Amino acid sequence: MALLPVSISIGVLCGLWFQITVMQGWLIAWVGYAGWASFYYAGGNTEGLKKSLAANIAGMTQGAIFFFLWTKVGGGNLLALSAIIGVYCFVMTIEGNIPLLVAIPGQFVGAAVYFGNLGAHDGDIWVTLLSTLVCMTIGNFAGLLSAKLPDLFAKKKEEASA
Repeated sequence: MALLPVSISIGVLCGLWFQITVMQGWLIAWVGYAGWASFYYAGGNTEGLKKSLAANIAGMTQGAIFFFLWTKVGGGNLLALSAIIGVYCFVMTIEGNIPLLVAIPGQFVGAAVYFGNLGAHDGDIWVTLLSTLVCMTIGNFAGLLSAKLPDLFAKKKEEASA
């Protein structure tokens, strides 16, 4: 039952986030959830928040640049697309040598979510980037909040029993 407090925190906050996205169609629930998952992968703490956000932002930004270049240069050639994807994935991985970008899966998550979010914004490269950035940032900070809330309640309980 060690996960019960954080499970309650995550459950309540995920439900609230979903309701917010229902009321504001520009925000996409699953994009925030991906940022949340990335936060926990990167450590589930303040240091993990920095690494997750940096990796997510790098992945989604490079994804936008990649997509922009593909629309300008790629022209439907699948061999060229395969080569560009290979270079792109190499770059996201090698950037793991940069301490702030060490959470390499966070870059792939940022990129994948960016590409998945394109459809919600009719393929608009820059609106999608902004939406992805906002939702993943909210998701990362919601992850931090979900990790910290159980500690706050535990402190209140300790104070009450003292």
